[in-house]
Amino acid sequence: MMPDNSAAEAILLVDDNPTNLQLLFETLDGRGYKLLIAKDGKTALSIAGKAHPNLILLDIMMPEIDGYEVCRQLKADPATAEIPVIFLSALTDTTDKVHGLDLGAVDYVTKPFQPDEVIARVNTHLTVYRLKQALDEKNEELLEANDLLEERVKKRTAQLAELNTAYERFVPREFLGLLKKESILEVELGDQIAQQMTVMFSDIRGWTTISEEMSAQESFNFINAFLNRVSPVINAHRGFIDNFQGDGMMALFPESTDDAVQAAIAMHVAVAEYNQDRQQNGFQPIGIGVGLHIGDLMLGIIGHAERMQGTVVADAVNLASRLEGLTRVYGSSISISEPTLSQFKDPDQYKHRFVDKVQVKGKKDPVSVHEVFDGDPPSVIELKEQTKENFEQGLCLYYDRKFSEASVKFNQVLEKHPEDRAARIYLKRSANYMVNGVPDDWTGVEILTQK
Repeated sequence: MMPDNSAAEAILLVDDNPTNLQLLFETLDGRGYKLLIAKDGKTALSIAGKAHPNLILLDIMMPEIDGYEVCRQLKADPATAEIPVIFLSALTDTTDKVHGLDLGAVDYVTKPFQPDEVIARVNTHLTVYRLKQALDEKNEELLEANDLLEERVKKRTAQLAELNTAYERFVPREFLGLLKKESILEVELGDQIAQQMTVMFSDIRGWTTISEEMSAQESFNFINAFLNRVSPVINAHRGFIDNFQGDGMMALFPESTDDAVQAAIAMHVAVAEYNQDRQQNGFQPIGIGVGLHIGDLMLGIIGHAERMQGTVVADAVNLASRLEGLTRVYGSSISISEPTLSQFKDPDQYKHRFVDKVQVKGKKDPVSVHEVFDGDPPSVIELKEQTKENFEQGLCLYYDRKFSEASVKFNQVLEKHPEDRAARIYLKRSANYMVNGVPDDWTGVEILTQK
């Protein structure tokens, strides 16, 4: 049951006939309503605009402005449009009633009226008006609550986006994408996927010696400054860093081997620019080695319910790491496997040469190793280009066990490029076999101890 709010409700009585006004007033007087009187349409509009009554009882037949026009103007004004209007008229024709209702009136009472009927209809329409106002207020509250909820949702969404972005610093977005996850919150223990990718390992040359001259804080500052230079290069070539390993990193390239080798070359360019800054500040230049190998990988989430992490499991990871290690042996900037080279869209667009055949201990098949020297200093690139034919001819003779002839070729390489460490290694190997002989099971394949 609705509470009785009639004491605060005003009713405007409009009629040009004093007798009718008196009868209406007496009918409603003493019932707690505030009764307002208007004897013509113009006065009614003025009072309605100022007092905003809760109900209007309106006569139709009035001079100058009749009841129909009063109703039309009331409904045309937003300030008074919601006030319910009941017509009281001697006009009894149905068309008159329909016309009044079409103008926006809520009811139509014919004269002479019965007081009880008027009271009943007034109470009914005041109750409806009261309910409508209460509903409007509730709708306003709901709108405000909805706006508040929407604002909270926006803030929460923004917080979750920030949280997800923060997590991406620890678990790469690309890693989640490969696992078909939209968010770190969706990751579960055991999630995994198998896919062929190119693995990159990169390491700073001589880091142990460099770090010995630094404090712990200086070491961290140096590593972060270095990674800040080279890490964006990985992302720029559609790769992502899987993990950092002190002075090195492991990155994955899901799209193509060309992405990986172009990133490796660009990393050497970035390091060269970094070295210019270092030398200007009195620091020694640094170098890096990069190893690349393509293979089938298993990416997934390992650990337990309280501590999980993403990881990559594959022989390709170990071989890529060993290839990076070979850059120190042969003095190369980028070492790649034969399978990696074979996946290039156009191998001839890169400067490369074959340097060795290696076999990871415990594995059956050897892998041919090539170096890509597009990332070397321009002077070194030119020398390796000039000596490439002699170097590769020397390798063919070496694998044919023609060590004396191979030595001639490697010497020719060293005459032009004395710093070619690979040529010097093969010259020493050839000399050793010429002096000490060749084992019966010799294949020319170097055995690498598996990490």
